[in-house]
Amino acid sequence: MIICSFCKSSEGIVKSGFRNNKFSKKQRYQCNLCNHLFVRDDGFWKMKHSPEIVAEALSCKKRGMPYEEISKHFHEYNKADISAVTVFNWVKKYGDMFDSFSKKQIPKLSGKINADEFVFKAKKK
Repeated sequence: MIICSFCKSSEGIVKSGFRNNKFSKKQRYQCNLCNHLFVRDDGFWKMKHSPEIVAEALSCKKRGMPYEEISKHFHEYNKADISAVTVFNWVKKYGDMFDSFSKKQIPKLSGKINADEFVFKAKKK
């Protein structure tokens, strides 16, 4: 359900074209009650870079890379021109949400676990 970000109503919402920026194309809506145009908030409100780049930066930080190295990583692969301060701000903003999401992910095991050169079987109990 789409809710108007101005009058908080869910009635009278119609599609009204698209909003384009450097990285994405998002559906734009119009509220017929208050006549405002708005874009649905997807959690990355007013972000210059795509959600994939933000997620990759958070993943790099979780793996232990320093902020400067993450910035260099994006410069080397021509993915984005971001600074270390930007990555720091993303970690502050989305870090807790990313951490709680990753803790909910439970791996599905098939009964065999390979660790380095050792192979052992794990029983159900």
